[in-house]
Amino acid sequence: MKKRFIAVAAMALVVVLTFTGCGSNSNNSGGAADDSGSNSEYENSVAMVLSGLITDEAFNQFTYEGMMRAAEELGIKTAYKESVTQDEQVEIIRQFAKQGYSTIIGQGGQFGEALSIVAEEFPDTQFIFSVGTETYDLPNMSAATVSYSHSGFVGGILAALTTKTNKVAMVTGEFYDNHRMMEAGFYAGVSYVNPEIETTAITTGDWADTVKAREACLALIAQGYDVLFPCLDAAGAGVAAAAQDSEDVWVVGSVADYAAEYGAEDVTVGSVVFAWEALGYLESTGELCDGQSHVVGMAGGGIDPVVNMTLTSDQQAIYDAAIKDLSDGKIDIAD
Repeated sequence: MKKRFIAVAAMALVVVLTFTGCGSNSNNSGGAADDSGSNSEYENSVAMVLSGLITDEAFNQFTYEGMMRAAEELGIKTAYKESVTQDEQVEIIRQFAKQGYSTIIGQGGQFGEALSIVAEEFPDTQFIFSVGTETYDLPNMSAATVSYSHSGFVGGILAALTTKTNKVAMVTGEFYDNHRMMEAGFYAGVSYVNPEIETTAITTGDWADTVKAREACLALIAQGYDVLFPCLDAAGAGVAAAAQDSEDVWVVGSVADYAAEYGAEDVTVGSVVFAWEALGYLESTGELCDGQSHVVGMAGGGIDPVVNMTLTSDQQAIYDAAIKDLSDGKIDIAD
């Protein structure tokens, strides 16, 4: 992810999201599981629970790096647990709460229910459902994400401007609410350019398995789909590889700049880069803890489209009009 973009996105998010601070957890104490008294060691502390690896060159890594930047700049005490499975979620989140961390972040759309369970048990601890929009009506639980709807729409525009077979596909690991929003945005973006284009969306069942992603995409390519729009973690490399191993197949990346991250300049039309590092930073500083749900789209710097291909004058006019209308709120896509 480009350093210049990170700095700009962070400032944009700070301007748009004027939140109150999280405060500290005065109900839990001790470095171990003790919930009596208070412990100054944990008054400004954050624990992050992640679904994947902090080296995945995607969502998990970037949000983790945002937390570590906050720790370095502000002296915040941090902890994390990576590759947390569905069955482990509640207990790991609960253990961080018992240890006294003042803010606990669940990084991923699969953490909502687990966070809500523990948030009810620890009302003086702040919880953030990252990449989600549901707060479960709990005053100590907030939600924050970039606009998957906006990113899907931009991805759909680029895919529709590129396809020669009039068949484009979205590829993701699993469908959570935000990915359904992204799918709807993708369909809307494609239709904005040409409603006759055939559009589909598939899941691979795994966010990090590059082999599964490559095989799934090769199956799509065999069916005539010539533009792929992945929303994956490390498995995005498999999508890029499938395109590179085929003729006249293109990728519109999301989350990261696929041309830069996966060395796929030869097949990457463009990418809808997410401001995950900036979001992870703000979550860790306590600026998002107000019990509200926050979605940051084009206008707020939550996503940053990067276009690698050369557009014709007609294509550029369509693209520019779509981006402006989206930023100005003239395109109605629900988040």
